[in-house]
Amino acid sequence: MRWFKPSIRNSISALLSPEVHKDPGQALEPVRKAMLDVLGDDGAQINPQLVRRLKYLHDPHALWFARAEMVAVLSQLHGEALAVHRVQSLSPVFAGLVPKSLIDSSRLRTR
Repeated sequence: MRWFKPSIRNSISALLSPEVHKDPGQALEPVRKAMLDVLGDDGAQINPQLVRRLKYLHDPHALWFARAEMVAVLSQLHGEALAVHRVQSLSPVFAGLVPKSLIDSSRLRTR
């Protein structure tokens, strides 16, 4: 038998977290807008499912990992090099939403 229901445990941890007053949906809106802007109308026509996913994903990590699909779509339109560059330009909008190690690992490594 459970002592605490998940909803109670989640609400207690929400009370104790430092981001109590910040609405997570509001924090993701600039990220969504930036991703949809980079994808553009042509990308939306090629993959309308990706546009729906970007609009309704509620987790910053899920949005972060959707960038790989964005590279695939943009590669069809502009080539791989430009697609990777455009998607990497989104990294600053994820600051504070995903761990810094994810943002650092997305940078190109030069030899």
